[in-house]
Amino acid sequence: MFAAPRIGAGILRSLPPGRLRSNNWIELNRNLFTWMRLEKTVMFVILALIVLVAAFNIVSTLFMVVLEKRRDIGVLKALGASRAMVLQIFLCEGLLIGGLGTGLGVVLGGGLIALLKRYPFVRLPGDVYFIERLPVRPEVGDFAAVALAAFVLCLTAALYPAWRASLLEPVEAIRKQG
Repeated sequence: MFAAPRIGAGILRSLPPGRLRSNNWIELNRNLFTWMRLEKTVMFVILALIVLVAAFNIVSTLFMVVLEKRRDIGVLKALGASRAMVLQIFLCEGLLIGGLGTGLGVVLGGGLIALLKRYPFVRLPGDVYFIERLPVRPEVGDFAAVALAAFVLCLTAALYPAWRASLLEPVEAIRKQG
């Protein structure tokens, strides 16, 4: 089906030159495909902004945890916990938050796609386009790229608060309240 332009051009080459031309479904629906490509780009930007806001929420949450657990971090370090261990604890917490959020997003996104495939409630005007419903074709690569990007961004967001927690001095952390 995607070979229609090539086949149409081949048929025209095999015929004597004249005033013949060929149309195919890709050329006839160029507006639809342009709109769908634009929509895909815009949706990627919107998803990236949502993930960025979520990453900022992870940073602020981990900073609050570091502030609240300042004494506990000081006690751990006084008992012999290294900077790497404290860093690891907070990175694991950031990864847990990011992993749960990414997993929930993948499940909800997959559910919405399944719902759109079964009940096509997004309709297109039939007089403008030759199809009346929005085609839904989930791409595993797109899904994986968005999930991986979200997960990496969550890990990156957890790095700075975890690093700050690892720098706390035991005596100062235990002595200071809040």
